[in-house]
Amino acid sequence: MKNYGIKEESSNQQNSVEEMLVPYQTYFESPVNRLSVIKGGLSSSSLNDLLAISGSTRLDMARKLDLTEPTLRKHLSNAKELSTSLSEHVLFLLELYDKGIDTFGSIDEFRNWLQQHNIGIDAKPNDLLDSITGINIVMNELNRIDHGILA
Repeated sequence: MKNYGIKEESSNQQNSVEEMLVPYQTYFESPVNRLSVIKGGLSSSSLNDLLAISGSTRLDMARKLDLTEPTLRKHLSNAKELSTSLSEHVLFLLELYDKGIDTFGSIDEFRNWLQQHNIGIDAKPNDLLDSITGINIVMNELNRIDHGILA
């Protein structure tokens, strides 16, 4: 059987995504660490990381972050720190993707799950990512899956 390199590409993508999340993991471990980086403002490069990790288009990500696409583009091109509220939203999304990879074992599986209607939350998880409360609902569902509580 011929190997078309699909599995190798997927493995490389997985490693790349996990490497992008490493700098943020210390913020996920402690609310105090999280608060200090939120108040100081995440670097605008965190938006590039989030786009790459999520696989979202700029337009979709702008909607999730309650920004216009030109405003998102401006943040991406500037080397300034993000606002407190935008930093918080981005950090919570990065943490969600980290948890999703841990729960599902791969970024592709997690991205696929985000697009499917979920009975436990009666919505597509991806539709809830535009608010911190929605992200928390999805995070709770991932915790339920981890513990085998599927309904």
